Amino acid sequence: MELKNLFSFSIYFPELGKEIWHFPSLERAMALAVKLLEIFPSTANGRIIWADKLFQAKGRWNRKWIAEPGGLWIAISLFNEFLPENEGLFSLVFGLALKKCLDEVGVKEVKIKWINDLHYQGKKVAGVLIEKYKEWYIVGVGVNVNNSLPEFLNAISLKSLLGYEVKIEKVLNFFIKWLSFYLGFLRFYERKNLEDSPVENLIIKDFKLFTDTLGRWIKYGLDLENKPFETIVGKALDVSEKGELILKTENKIYKVSTGEISYL
Repeated sequence: MELKNLFSFSIYFPELGKEIWHFPSLERAMALAVKLLEIFPSTANGRIIWADKLFQAKGRWNRKWIAEPGGLWIAISLFNEFLPENEGLFSLVFGLALKKCLDEVGVKEVKIKWINDLHYQGKKVAGVLIEKYKEWYIVGVGVNVNNSLPEFLNAISLKSLLGYEVKIEKVLNFFIKWLSFYLGFLRFYERKNLEDSPVENLIIKDFKLFTDTLGRWIKYGLDLENKPFETIVGKALDVSEKGELILKTENKIYKVSTGEISYL
């Protein structure tokens, strides 16, 4: 089946954003998402926790994330319904949704750095943190929208890129729209493969279109900041159908599905 015909199917993820809890401030949105999951599990799939400010926001490996007013700071609870072999595709959809969201806002120059970071000429615009809790994913998403950023951070806001403020609600709505699309496609993709009538992998197709990782020399590791000697240096050749990054060193080909990279 050609990709153009996929859009005649209902491939959206209707649960996403049906329930949104908005707070002026929180310590951590992801921690609250876990608590609410335990209290109200029946409506947890697709629930979004949204805070104007986070006091103890964290990125990968407990790195401090500055989440001041003016940015979009959310956590999403999603039931782990997808096949284990497609975990890499699940991780990719968040970067794709952010990229399409920022395109709609008017910031088209942003690129995806594998797995799901968004950057503009090396300056971070948005990031994603995915954690597992029981049978669930808890996903934290941060976007620098109108917030001021310390000079020591290698980051930039949409306001700086556009020259004017953007309504945070607008960014959230676009993100929900595109994340719903890509999660819905992943459902559709898995179903068609189980029915032995596979379709082209739109997630991989779009990732290759929007990333600037492939073809570059990179440093890869599980924690580049705290474990600088436990790394692989190689060329990013491709991304597999399962979302794995394919790296080539002098002597070996690696396929990696988690971790982080830096550009050399």
